[in-house]
Formats: sequence, C-alpha cells, structure tokens
Amino acid sequence: MKNILIGISWPFANGDLHIGHAASSLPGDVIARYHRLKGNNVILVSGSDCHGTPIDVKALQENKSAKEIVDLCHENFTRDWKNLGVSFDLYNRTDDEYHKNFVKKQFKKYYEYGYLYEQQEEQLFCSHCNLFLADRYIVGVCPKCGSNIKGDECEKCGSLLEIKDVKETKCAICGNKTSIKETKNLYFSLSRFQDNIKDLVSKNKLSWRENAILFTERYIKEGIPDRCASRSLNWGIDIPIKDYEDKKIYGWFENVWGYVTASKKYCEEHNLNWEDFWKNDKDNKIYLVHAKDNIPFHTVIFPSLLLATKDNYKLPDKIISDEYITIESEKLSKSKGNYISVKDILERYPADAVRYYFLYNDPEKRDFNFTWNDFINSINGELLGKWGNFINRTLVFIKKSFDGKLTNSKIDIDVEYKLKRLFETVGEDIDNGNVKDGLIKIFDFISYANKYFDEKEPWKLAKENIEECNNVLLNCVNIILNVNTLLKPYLPFSCETVEGYLNEKVNNWEYVQINNVEISKEIKPLYERYDKSRIEEEKERLKNTI
Repeated sequence: MKNILIGISWPFANGDLHIGHAASSLPGDVIARYHRLKGNNVILVSGSDCHGTPIDVKALQENKSAKEIVDLCHENFTRDWKNLGVSFDLYNRTDDEYHKNFVKKQFKKYYEYGYLYEQQEEQLFCSHCNLFLADRYIVGVCPKCGSNIKGDECEKCGSLLEIKDVKETKCAICGNKTSIKETKNLYFSLSRFQDNIKDLVSKNKLSWRENAILFTERYIKEGIPDRCASRSLNWGIDIPIKDYEDKKIYGWFENVWGYVTASKKYCEEHNLNWEDFWKNDKDNKIYLVHAKDNIPFHTVIFPSLLLATKDNYKLPDKIISDEYITIESEKLSKSKGNYISVKDILERYPADAVRYYFLYNDPEKRDFNFTWNDFINSINGELLGKWGNFINRTLVFIKKSFDGKLTNSKIDIDVEYKLKRLFETVGEDIDNGNVKDGLIKIFDFISYANKYFDEKEPWKLAKENIEECNNVLLNCVNIILNVNTLLKPYLPFSCETVEGYLNEKVNNWEYVQINNVEISKEIKPLYERYDKSRIEEEKERLKNTI
C-alpha cells in the first residue's frame, strides 16, 4: 500500500473557475480515484489562492474588503469543484490560519538560515491607491515607438521593456500619475539551488511532462534568478521579521506551500502521519497537476523551497503540466470575456459529459481548441453513441427477452483476457499521469464491444438458440460491469448509475465476473442526445459574452 499525494494548482480567488481550470485539474482527480480503487492511501488537495495584488486591486475597484472578495470566490470554487466531481480530501484556502502560521515559521527559518537577504530598490508607487504597482497595473508610453502601452511590453513594436524605461507612467487602476518611491525588500536566494534543480530535472526526464522538462531546462540555461519574497500590500500573510511588519509575504512564496499545509491539516484531522506523504524514505509518490503557465512554480520554486528547509522533504515524482486551451480558436481570456465558466457549462450539461470531453482531449502535448461543435458531437457520438448505446441495447434486451434475468453461463475467454489486460494498461497510463491515453484505450474497447454485440446477433439467437443468447448477453453484462469500473475514475456520476442497474458495486481496480444477473430497475438512456441546433445556440451565447 502506497501513500499517494496529489496536488492540484490553486486557482486565484478573483473571478470564476473556467474550463481551462477544469481541463488542467481533472487529470489529478482521475489519478486520485484510480489510486483509491487500487487500495492506496490517497490525499487529493488544492485550495483558493487568496493573496496578491489583483485581489487588492479588485477590492479597491469594487469598494469591498479583500476578505469579501476571496470569501465569495472560495465559496463559488468549492461549489464548482464539487459539482464537477473533483474528489478533494481537503480544498483549503491560503488565508487559513493553519496555512499562514506554517508559512510564517518557514519564512523565519529561511531568514535564520541565510536564504533571505535585504535589498534597497525603487518602485513605481500610486499615492492615490496607496499601492506599489506591479507591472500589469502600469500604463504609459513606449520609449521606442511612442505607442500607449500597459505593463512592460509594447504590442505595436513588440519591444519588451524595463518598466523603469516606460514614459509618462500612470496607475492603471485610478489613472493618476505614478511616483518613484524607495523601499526595501527581502529576496530569496533561489539561484543557490540551480544545481539541485538541474539534477532534479535530469533524474525525472521520463517522469515529467515534456513541456515541464523543456521549460525548466531553458530556465536553468538562462540562470535561475533570486526572487523578491516580500510585497507592500494591505492583504496577505504578515512577515515575521523585524522592520518588515508593514509588508506581506509574496504570493509565489507562500501559495505553493499550500500542498503541504492542506495535506498536513487533513492528516492531523484524520489521525494520519503527514510525513508518510511528504518525506524521503517513505513508500510515497507525489503528483503535482497544473497548467503550463504554472510550470516554474512547481519545478523550480517549490522544490527549492522544500530543499531550503533542510528537513528531508521528498521532491515531486510526477509533474502533470497541461498545455493551453483556446475557445473557438481564440485565446482564453477572462479580461476580454472569452471564457466559459465551470458554473455556466454545468448548468446546461452533466458533469460526466464535461469531464469526458476534457479528459479525452486533455492537452498533454499540444494546445487544444475547444469548440461547441466538437463538444456536442462528442456527447452524441461517443458517450451516447458508443458507451450509452452499448449499455442500453444490452440491458433493455435482457429485460425484454429474459425478464431481466440471466443464469450462470460460459464466459468468452477472449473477452475476459482483453478486459484483464485493459485493467493493466489503463492502470499503467493513469499511474504515469497519461490519463488521456487510458481513456482512449477504454473507448477503443467499447467500440470492440459494440462490434461483438452486432456480430453475435443476440436478437436472432433469442429465437434460434436461447442458451447461446444467454451466454452472449452475460458476456456483454460482464463487459459493462468491468468497463464501468475502468471508467469510475473518469465518469463517477454515470458509473454509479450503471452499478445501480446491475445491482453490483465494485470498489477495487480488478476484473470481476458476474455469473448471474437480475436487472430490476427501469433502464433509461445514460446520456442525453442534443440537437445540432444547440451548437449555434452556444456559439451565439459565447459571442454575446465577449
């Protein structure tokens, strides 16, 4: 029995959960559900990232407190994850007192170990908002071409600028002119861990996603820079260092610690030893699941922070980093309104349909373009047309021709072998983080199952050879039961329905054989068929949100 820790990246608490979050997070839930079926000790954690400049800014813009902003977001996130079927053992938040106290202790330890050092610097400041401004909240004029710009990049001439070189700078929040103000900050010596990160990447070339390997190698080649670990913010975790009482711990430093604090908190509440999941020399495995833009936080920053504790932390075994998602060939953008919230899509479609689409099309190796045409067709053609159809035609036939009952009969050796082999190969895929490959294999087998049904022609056998018909249908029921088990990590809601039809509940990742069948419930289609007109309706709806 292994100890499995799966950490899904923490969404920033200043908006809605969108389908990009769903796509990059669902593989983590599949991995967790699989390992539970294998009998392993599993902790699946994440939480709401509650600190940072955007939250301070949103609070100013909406005339609310930062806590009001994050409380609402956390409530909505928790609801959406639950409705999507993500089976967190603990979904926490970074403004949780347990998390804050743990992080402050780590910060103080780093300071005592000499990993934090002080640096004087000048920053742009808005006296009206009383904020030191991050680059994204500065507007001005490009010094090279004279165009109006936001931040440190000129879209017109393509120049990447130092923010100090931007002319006529103003605060993007209130529009007032900025001033330069001297401040001091604490920097974390990230560069001291360059060789450690290089070794970590080298050891995990077969375990991490390719994009994580390539990005981290490029980061190492350019030289890992030290990073500022303190911020002048109103909302955040207080710095427990003398003369820094007016500043907060930078979000990049503390949010990744959430994986440890959430699992540690869960263990303490459930009488488990958290070190079994996080320390070296334990029978454990750590998965970190996130989107491409979070790679450096998980492959460079978090491992460096763990090493700097000198406390025997195990570094991540598996980096499951997805590529990006576009929507109808346009970049997903919350600011431009080109996004689909998890709440919105779940109001009109069942969770398993959403899960299937994003898991089957998981952007493991390249960006994926979400289209309403593909989404609707995947439900009609795959979920309903293949899997739902096989279940319905088999069970309805048994109810109609055999009064819902089948007796002990001969199991097809070839079918049994294929199913047993499928448990092995799909299990290997999921364990390795290749959840998309596993789902593709399952649906390839479902195509075989439909072909098996067609070639055996049970509707003819019912008239000509009732015993053989019983055999064929019992083999089909065994296919349904075992494929349903294989699909449990992927489609938890509809799999529960199928178990109800069969009066069988399977809680292990292994082939199970049914010898007698009694179907008492009314069989209804497992999935709804959507009219093609739905595609244009959804595209129009999306257009109206932009």
